Amino acid sequence: MHSSYWRRPSARPGGFTRQALTALSVLGVVVFGLPAAVSAAVPPAQVIPIAPSDSPATIIENAANVVPTPRQLAWQRLERMAFIHFGVNTFTGREWGTGTEDPNVFTPHGLDTDQWAISLRDAGFKGGILTAKHHDGFLLFPSKYSAFGVASDRAWQNGQGDVVKNFTDSMHKYGSKVGIYLSPADLHENQPGGRFANGSAQKQVPIPGDPSQIVNGISFRFNSDDYNAYFENTLYELMSKYGTVDEVWWDMANPTGRPQPYNFLDWIKIVRALQPNAVMLNDGGPDVRWIGNEDGYARQSETSVVPYVGNAAIAADNIVNPPGGNGAPDLGSDALLSRRKADGTSAWNYLKWTPGECNGTLSARHNWFWQPNEVWRPVPELEEMYYGSVGRNCNSLLNVSPNRQGVLDQSAITVLNQFNARLTGTFGTNLAAGATAANDSGTGNLPGRTPNLALDGNLDSSWQPSASTGGLVFTLPAARTFDVLSVQEDLNLGQRVKSYAVDAWNGSSWNQIASDTTIGQKKLVRLSSPVTTSQVRLRITGSRSNPAIAEFGLFLRPGGGGGAGTITSVSANKCVDVSGGSTANGAAIQLWDCNGAANQNWSRTASKQLMVYGNKCLDAYGEGTTAGTAVVTWDCHGRTNQQWNVNSDGTITGVQSGLCLDAYGAGTANGTKIVLWTCNGGTNQKWQVR
Repeated sequence: MHSSYWRRPSARPGGFTRQALTALSVLGVVVFGLPAAVSAAVPPAQVIPIAPSDSPATIIENAANVVPTPRQLAWQRLERMAFIHFGVNTFTGREWGTGTEDPNVFTPHGLDTDQWAISLRDAGFKGGILTAKHHDGFLLFPSKYSAFGVASDRAWQNGQGDVVKNFTDSMHKYGSKVGIYLSPADLHENQPGGRFANGSAQKQVPIPGDPSQIVNGISFRFNSDDYNAYFENTLYELMSKYGTVDEVWWDMANPTGRPQPYNFLDWIKIVRALQPNAVMLNDGGPDVRWIGNEDGYARQSETSVVPYVGNAAIAADNIVNPPGGNGAPDLGSDALLSRRKADGTSAWNYLKWTPGECNGTLSARHNWFWQPNEVWRPVPELEEMYYGSVGRNCNSLLNVSPNRQGVLDQSAITVLNQFNARLTGTFGTNLAAGATAANDSGTGNLPGRTPNLALDGNLDSSWQPSASTGGLVFTLPAARTFDVLSVQEDLNLGQRVKSYAVDAWNGSSWNQIASDTTIGQKKLVRLSSPVTTSQVRLRITGSRSNPAIAEFGLFLRPGGGGGAGTITSVSANKCVDVSGGSTANGAAIQLWDCNGAANQNWSRTASKQLMVYGNKCLDAYGEGTTAGTAVVTWDCHGRTNQQWNVNSDGTITGVQSGLCLDAYGAGTANGTKIVLWTCNGGTNQKWQVR
């Protein structure tokens, strides 16, 4: 859906020298101050030019000083945003529309954007990005420059509706970030007589075209063809009418099959002037790049520092595609930065901070727009996506689409809440809290960059060893058990770490328990089994310059990190299921056709619990110990009525009661209740725990 069919040619390469750094600040490239303790080949900046004669070593050294702008830094710390695809496709059942739809097909009579905002906030999302215009060209807001949209929809709010206003008002009301998706391609304007790729000449035009729309005296005069003028006017409307906008999404898919030049430099000027704190995403920036797939996963070694060919002087406010395309397996390694041309000069003109965004769908069928009878991804799959995005230095953008009433399905909200409960159950408590931190033997730190700063909860402070490698030892208040490691760099100083390892003290020596490559905003490593220790050591084994570690964390996944699986009845070949997907205490347990949903995924913990959703345990109701006692879910509390023995003969027995888990009445139908019963050897008391 978001793959590029047409790409704007790169700007003309420029022979930019380091002496031009001063000019970069004038041209809008942000240059940051550098701590006095750190020496650098060049001052920190979002864009650092590469001279043709620069050696690979110089380029790699300079890459350590490429840093985010304040808007980029704020965006990277959001970590989780929701994508909201909504429009005529919601009502036609298409993924890509035609541009010829009757506007009256759009009838979300129950539109409740407050429900969107509350549900997304409560599920842990920091905001949402709405498709104000998808490729079909249908506008979810009234515009003075097109009749194809809600303004012509007499079947919904008599042409007075404005979904964008509803959405932005709700998100602002509930403290969430606002993103706007505006498709450059436009199938409606591609129809005969339309403005898309119509061959019109560039001419000077005022933006906005209607002077009554000018806000705060900000207006423009651009040389634009018909379509660019139209796009610029609608972009001006979106950036000026709806309050603060935090992200602008330009999807480069082009289903028209025709090339239309896009005046990106002018579009970027509009956003910078009207929404100076908004980041913009396209395949190649200017602030954020698409990760290159729609699976929601980043590379294992994901870097925010990317080399480019182009003009460094305008790079901060320009779009240039990454080398090899967004899906290239290697976008920022030392090997790539060291690449030379045939004449021996550098292959690149500049380095730029361009972090990635990972987009994927809640829909198990990979639908972007809502479809009837939708199936949602199970919580374990969403958790994998989280570790593969946020846990790999990439912001997660998960698509959650409203239905034809204009609300999010309750079933979708339930899955999102279960997913968020799993995350909060894992990351709610940092088991490294309260530890003392000290330099490892042979490691010193830079002045003011002491070990304790890696545990102070502040991403703007950091421990820095005095060399490019070094170790940091954490002594915990007591022995603690964990199975997830978290490391975060201080992005104010850039992304520097190339490799690191983590060790646990076994009482007499250090044992390595994990190793990885890049870090960036956050790197999460899951251990294959929990580790218990009172001392942990972080070793930076490779870095482009003095590494800067902002935060270190130890966490334990609910269930001790055991992989979630099913409990299947031998007699019925059906799964143990939480009735109705309920997350309430006391929810009934039953047999149901296995479907992979979160309410059928159970984890075994080291404490003999059987856990679902990451925070609910299989429970003998009321601590009952007699045959017929109902089995339910309840908040995990560790008492013996929530402890179970999974036996080699296929039975599951309660630790407290000694009774067997039993499909009541030897039933095999969907809805058969699960109870405790005297063990009798029947197949309705035999289970496969996978």
